[in-house]
Amino acid sequence: MLLLLETGIRANESVGLTLADIRWEDNLICIRNAKSYRERLVPIQSTMKEQLKKYIAIRGYVETDALFVTVYNSPISKRALQNRIEKYGREAQLKGVRCICHTFRHTFAKLCVQQGAKIFELQTILGHTSMEIVKTYVNLFGTDVRDRHKEFSPLKVLEKRRRGRSKCAFFYQNFRVLAPIVSERGRYYANIKR
Repeated sequence: MLLLLETGIRANESVGLTLADIRWEDNLICIRNAKSYRERLVPIQSTMKEQLKKYIAIRGYVETDALFVTVYNSPISKRALQNRIEKYGREAQLKGVRCICHTFRHTFAKLCVQQGAKIFELQTILGHTSMEIVKTYVNLFGTDVRDRHKEFSPLKVLEKRRRGRSKCAFFYQNFRVLAPIVSERGRYYANIKR
């Protein structure tokens, strides 16, 4: 879930990741399974790298080179990932929020714009071929624009919120933060359909 939030990648892109796609030294993840069929590089920050290293250590050695695997050591499917996200949403007792993989993508875009991401940076990271969707995010959530991912990393925003709280409270609060974002997302879709 952290990877979806940190990078804004699609569910299909995340299940297509391999260990070789993580460029540790460059702080990048190579997205090969993109909707646009174009390979792209997405930045990650040190917090995300640490979490990926922990995950890989816990996961251990498996026969596949897929990054995310099931308990049977086979690559996780898109449907399995979606089911897991929905399950976590139910366990967190979220009401009025569609707890799906794509919500993390919209949350990523909203937090990035609010933290000052520029429109071209957002387009590159999200992998949009058209500027139209990205412009909508900027029009909805735009504030003063800064110029580096390091400054608008969603995980850094959440890390600031986490300081001083227990892990349980942090988990609960960050699931609750999705509710207003989905509300904004609903308005976004309403504006497009008109």
